Amino acid sequence: MPNGVFAPYTGIPTNLLFFDASGPTEEIWYYELTLSDGRKNYSKTKPIQDNEFNKCLAWWNNREENQSTWKYRFRETYDKAKAEAQPCWDAAREAEAIANQCTRKVKELDGQIQTLNASILDFAPAKQNKVIQDQIRTLKNEQAEAREEERQQRQIAKESQAKGDAIYWPIFNLDKKNPNARDDFEHLPPEQLVADIWAKEQRILEILGEIKTILKRED
Repeated sequence: MPNGVFAPYTGIPTNLLFFDASGPTEEIWYYELTLSDGRKNYSKTKPIQDNEFNKCLAWWNNREENQSTWKYRFRETYDKAKAEAQPCWDAAREAEAIANQCTRKVKELDGQIQTLNASILDFAPAKQNKVIQDQIRTLKNEQAEAREEERQQRQIAKESQAKGDAIYWPIFNLDKKNPNARDDFEHLPPEQLVADIWAKEQRILEILGEIKTILKRED
């Protein structure tokens, strides 16, 4: 929808979504309703008129891509994203399983260490106690290795899951810009215009600073 359609209640650019229950989503059509000739925006006193939807209504039953319309091939994108994300998710599950095995091993080793500690007796021969203490040290080293392996596998699982999610979930973002239209700065929301101008001014200042530094070096 054009800027200002719901003024003065909100100046935020607005989309209308239409759904049908004919089956799984295969594609999503977009129609960009542009401002009428001579209009810069809509307002409470100069609202959008019903006849401005005529072209959209005529297009609805015979949809083709043009400067104001485009199609998001959702099913194709979905299948591709899922195929690319699945190996990452599989790697995450595998790493999580290994980490869980390490957790169980740490607990088992802890039980063995406690049993050996309980077998150390003050009146037992020193040689016998030394053998037990050596066994305890060995088990503690195994325990430390298992903990480190668990930490590494948890990290692998986290990174792999995040990588898969980064591939998969963005496909559900329906905020798709018109790929067929040129940027129409005249009709951009004021806050976006200000942000664009500010970013360009900042870049100009950076370039001027770089030029000034180069000139100083040459002097």
